[in-house]
Amino acid sequence: AERTGGTPATARWDAGVVLSRIAALVGDDLVAEVVSCLPPGYALLFGRAELLAQAA
Repeated sequence: AERTGGTPATARWDAGVVLSRIAALVGDDLVAEVVSCLPPGYALLFGRAELLAQAA
């Protein structure tokens, strides 16, 4: 964000646009595999809802 003069919010938006487009091209299986390797919260960048396990 700093290099382009944007804000963190616009950087997330821009990354989300690109990653959700890539996700549409590569398919759900590969996206699920990639998202499973990332920390919580990154699924939204791929245009996916992140379901959380319910506490017992």
